[in-house]
Amino acid sequence: MKETLCTEVSSGSYFADEFFMSAFGETVPEWGHHLVLFYRTKPDFFLPLSYVNFLEHKGVILVGGAVTAGKAFKHVDASHSAQIRAEGGAYFQLLKYGFKLFADRCDAFFGHAGDKRAYEVDLQAGFVPTAYEHLIVNFHKPTDSARKEVLIREIHAIGPF
Repeated sequence: MKETLCTEVSSGSYFADEFFMSAFGETVPEWGHHLVLFYRTKPDFFLPLSYVNFLEHKGVILVGGAVTAGKAFKHVDASHSAQIRAEGGAYFQLLKYGFKLFADRCDAFFGHAGDKRAYEVDLQAGFVPTAYEHLIVNFHKPTDSARKEVLIREIHAIGPF
């Protein structure tokens, strides 16, 4: 039996508001696609461990609001915690799930990584740095360099997201 499950949920706030508030000082946004990694503690009980938002925007997806519920890991037994880490961690699993789930809906995934730990996971999952501080991108489809530059400039103009 697999102990973790990545899935899209209709309400991110229902599952992640408490730990999102702890990290960002506000509630989960109402917009976008809400992805949650759950840990099954019992056959009928699922505990949210991590959250990330995928927002479709003009042919790309903005990935943001990533947070992991560190306190929730006290309910994860040691062997399963080690398994989650061996699989890249909770956030990594959500990124890979989202990249696969939304691959046909966008030309690229963009992130704004100001947190050092999250940035390291972002790079492991497939993001690469751009010329702009904190702005990262995952061009998962063949894209010519001129189009890449236009998209990067456009997303940079948005500012942090």
